Amino acid sequence: MEFNHLSFYVDDVVPWRDWFMTAWGGRWAAPGPGEPQSDHSALVYVGQVPLLIVADPAVVGAYLTQHPPGIGDAALRVLDLAQTLDRVVAAGGTVVQPLQTDPWGRGRWGQVQGWGLLRHTLVESWQPEGWIPTIAPGCTPPPPAQPELITAIDHAVINVPAGELSAAVAWYENQLGFQPRQRFTIDTSRSGLRSQVLAHPEGKAQMPINEPATDNSQVQEYLHYNRGCGIQHVALHTQDILQTVAHLRAKGVRFLPVPPSYYETLRDRPGYQAQGDNPSEWLRQREAAIAQLQILVDWEPNLPQARLLQTFTQPFLTVPTVFFELIQRQVVWVNDGVAQAQGFGERNFQALFEAIEREQMKRGSVT
Repeated sequence: MEFNHLSFYVDDVVPWRDWFMTAWGGRWAAPGPGEPQSDHSALVYVGQVPLLIVADPAVVGAYLTQHPPGIGDAALRVLDLAQTLDRVVAAGGTVVQPLQTDPWGRGRWGQVQGWGLLRHTLVESWQPEGWIPTIAPGCTPPPPAQPELITAIDHAVINVPAGELSAAVAWYENQLGFQPRQRFTIDTSRSGLRSQVLAHPEGKAQMPINEPATDNSQVQEYLHYNRGCGIQHVALHTQDILQTVAHLRAKGVRFLPVPPSYYETLRDRPGYQAQGDNPSEWLRQREAAIAQLQILVDWEPNLPQARLLQTFTQPFLTVPTVFFELIQRQVVWVNDGVAQAQGFGERNFQALFEAIEREQMKRGSVT
């Protein structure tokens, strides 16, 4: 199971479409010659990641009555659509749209109710990557001007109220076949959260689920402003995080600040001087750029050569709800084989929590 695309549920398509195009370098899949332009949806590719922006009241009405604009549908590619829909029904889930055949004969899809008001469109995986159901045949994006740096959706993070973590985890286990992986408890002297990472055994889709551990947790603040559970952020994988973040900053995308003390202690971490690829030289050559762009760096003790590099945008709205993460999982040669950075960077997770907590302090949500 892989992520196929994201659907942003909004009240007005054009401002969001234009923002993703200007700030994020998105390519609009504009209608072809002779085809009408929709006022209710637009398909924009950020790198190779399709973002379907939807304002059709029939689709987003219930969501926007409860929530501010956000990611209302995280679409997934499945190996066997009919079997997956049957599993959801057998586990007591809700099929919002039964198995559909694309009117132009290009494929099959359906949609199920996720946790809360979140939905998951399910696309049969034999379709070409990036195929989006219900989009007219002429809506194809222009070719990129250069190789795409943003290549895929790495993971999507769901925030749920306190006491719902176990039930939400069980839902994704029973209905869609996800399996528990890492479990985190993040605490500071002011607040905390609990997180369970879910990964699918038949693909790369990962979904961490968070619940607040304190009343003033960033998760609780999200739940307050979002008026319920939902996707807090989505991580976009990039081939070169330094180049990507530098470009986005130049376009005006704002990121969470990281304190200088984070970089002052980087060299003291175990594994900094790992054998095999001289990582201290790799980092020394890029330390200034990493610190200037405020990118987090982490590695697993058993594979310090493969680094996990991350950074996080400020929320998209005037309230602290949905945002993006940029992530690069380095690939290295180990014992005549290829290895890639895994996990989520537990120390980065702590650093992210503390960075968001500092933003909460500016808003007065945490004292």
